[in-house]
Amino acid sequence: MRIEMQLARILIRELNDAQLIELREVHPTPGSEPRSFPIVIGLAQAIAIDQRLAGIEIGRPMTHDLLASTIASLGATLDSIAITHIIDGTFFAALNLTNSMGLPVEVDSRPSDAIALGITSDVPIFVDESVIENAIMPPMDDFS
Repeated sequence: MRIEMQLARILIRELNDAQLIELREVHPTPGSEPRSFPIVIGLAQAIAIDQRLAGIEIGRPMTHDLLASTIASLGATLDSIAITHIIDGTFFAALNLTNSMGLPVEVDSRPSDAIALGITSDVPIFVDESVIENAIMPPMDDFS
């Protein structure tokens, strides 16, 4: 089962190679707190996500812009992002597309790239329940 989540925050530490994004459950079970977990990403992806959220225009297309243009040029649409599984602490994701013939297509992706691409299209993020169960950690306030 896939659970809808949203990008809750980004923790950018420029002196460190590992950056963090936190995903948080959109519709928690009534009476319970929303579940959340961090994903470690690279500095370049964190900055790209942060710039997209801030609405900062870049003069030339970045890789994520190139992919968005390619998808549109092929007549496809990005419908959602899915974090599909976690193996030894590494998260795996997929871009869920509809091609020009109306057929679903799933493309393997790193979560950070999928989220950077999905932010400009405002598509939902879904996470497999098994990923949430294996990734839950204390709130990011504890990581300061």
